[in-house]
Amino acid sequence: MGNRERIIEAALELFNEHGSRSMTTNHIAAHLSISPGNLYYHFRNKEEIIRAIFDRISDVVRTTIAIPQDRDITAAELGSYHLVGIATLWNFRFLFRDLNELLARDPALAAGYRELQQWLLAEFMGLLERMIAQGDMRRPDQKGGLSRVATNTFILWTSWINFLTTSKPEPEVHPSDMLEGALQSFLAFEPYLEPRFAAKVRAVLQGHTGR
Repeated sequence: MGNRERIIEAALELFNEHGSRSMTTNHIAAHLSISPGNLYYHFRNKEEIIRAIFDRISDVVRTTIAIPQDRDITAAELGSYHLVGIATLWNFRFLFRDLNELLARDPALAAGYRELQQWLLAEFMGLLERMIAQGDMRRPDQKGGLSRVATNTFILWTSWINFLTTSKPEPEVHPSDMLEGALQSFLAFEPYLEPRFAAKVRAVLQGHTGR
């Protein structure tokens, strides 16, 4: 692993543990036992490091949420999409915890995040339309209801970290807390699923949450 990748890995570890606000490029360099100059050879500032981490998030999301086009979507696959989403939140939790501050500080990061958000919403709308077409989901009665269901699911996903850190006396977040988020986001559209199919998806999620 080259120094650039080591810097990204170290920054992600430190940001997740301590938050991005309190960690500087000097902290990252010291953690790696390299000089600040060595770090600046690869990244001019902390914002560039965060953008590189965000690129990883984007790659993970785009490559793991692959909707099959030649067959029906299974309950196991639908459950796995939620679990992958929650795992992404956990692995990159600092960004979602500090999201508003980071986007306000870096217009380039904000633009990338908006593009990924639009892509995710479009993909999820496509997923829901496929579920309706294959008979495992009904369309909401109200006009524009499906789009609102997709948006609500996305909001639950992206805000789960902030909910956890503001609703507990101690801000520490645990993997078990994160897995509960998979069930919470699933609840946004479970009422529209065919009951037997919904039960199979819930079983996939509960198999990981234990609830």
